[in-house]
Amino acid sequence: MIGLDTNILVRYLTGDDHRQFLAVMDLLGKDEASFFVPDLVLVETDWVLSSLYAWTPAEVASAFFRLLRVANLCFEDEPRLRRALRAVNEGADLSDELILGHCRSAGCSAFSTFDKAVVKNHSDFARVP
Repeated sequence: MIGLDTNILVRYLTGDDHRQFLAVMDLLGKDEASFFVPDLVLVETDWVLSSLYAWTPAEVASAFFRLLRVANLCFEDEPRLRRALRAVNEGADLSDELILGHCRSAGCSAFSTFDKAVVKNHSDFARVP
């Protein structure tokens, strides 16, 4: 398995650098190869696409749903990612949702934050200290 960096996903999703896009397509097209996409790379990719490319949260979520259909991509926790993307489509922040998912998976009993939107959306788990 080969781990993928943010810039690989950005080239794949935007195609903005043709030479690098072709290199990524060649990499992902390797027979019998599989590729690992950590949650942190997804968070960085979300930031790059939102901040530098001015993609909306819905556009980023749609792109990430497309990534989920790439057969040889393996995600850190695909069910957690799918839950986070569904929440994004309902107005949540991807980074927040992945963080909360990590905390729940780690067995945390609660999540402490000053982010009022997180507390509102996760009142069963998130609390202001």
